[in-house]
Amino acid sequence: MPGLQLTDICLVTRDLDAAVDFYTEKLGYQLKSRMPGFADFTRNGVILALWDASAIRDSTGVPAAVEAPSGHGVMMAVELDSPDEVDREHARLTAQGVEFYAPPKDYAWNARCAYFAGPCGEFWELFAWHEGGAPGAVDPS
Repeated sequence: MPGLQLTDICLVTRDLDAAVDFYTEKLGYQLKSRMPGFADFTRNGVILALWDASAIRDSTGVPAAVEAPSGHGVMMAVELDSPDEVDREHARLTAQGVEFYAPPKDYAWNARCAYFAGPCGEFWELFAWHEGGAPGAVDPS
C-alpha cells in the first residue's frame, strides 16, 4: 500500500463532551456526526474525529490511554498566511477562552508561532513563515 493517503485525524479523549464543546465552542468546528463514544467534524477536506478512550478500547480491544498522560504526544499544526495573522488568530482564540502557553513569538526556524493545548492530550501550533519561507528544503533528486 505505497502512498497511503491520510483522510482522517482521530484523537482519543477521556472526556468526549468536553472535547466536542472545545472544538465547537472555542475553535468553531461544525459537528458532522455524533454517536455514543464518537464525534467527528469536517473542515477543508480533512475529517477530525474524536473517540472516547474507554469506548474505543472496549469496542476494538486496542489499548487506549484512559488516564491523563504526563505530556503531549500529538501536535496539530495550522499554517496561516502571515506572522500578523498568527497574532490576530491568537487574539481571537484568546477571546474565545483558549489558553495559550505563551504569546506568539518568532522562532529560529523562520516562523512566528503560538501554542495551546487541546482537550485530548494534543497541542496545537499556529504558525506562519517569515520572508524566505521554510528552511531546510531537501533536493528531491
